[in-house]
Amino acid sequence: MSEAELQTNQTTIEEIKKIKEAFRQNELYQQSLSLCKDYQLEQFSADGKILEGKHSRIEKINGKEMLIIYTFKNGLIHSENDLPAVEYPMHWEYWNNGLLVKVCDEEKDVREYWENGIPYKIVNDYSKRKEYKIYS
Repeated sequence: MSEAELQTNQTTIEEIKKIKEAFRQNELYQQSLSLCKDYQLEQFSADGKILEGKHSRIEKINGKEMLIIYTFKNGLIHSENDLPAVEYPMHWEYWNNGLLVKVCDEEKDVREYWENGIPYKIVNDYSKRKEYKIYS
């Protein structure tokens, strides 16, 4: 289901669960480095208020406590102005209205490209593969 379909339909919690289960069946989804991929389509709130803007919290990642910064729009994880919506040291995730778009992990040298909630391409050894252009 496309982002536009999700927004125009009054998608129920049960329908969202089914959509997310379909995401999880994808092999690249299972390989993804995103810690937040299961947060797709989730609307976040705190103290009864839908989250907006930047929020942070400490989470354990690979056994280490790290500060993770999230950006929200209408409670959905969302990137603004080409800035990541989820970030922690050496890792950035770009989102659009609650759906992942791109994951950049410098520690593992990986780029992931997503569409409609599912990765369609994972590039390992990214820094060795990218093209360098020389400008005079």
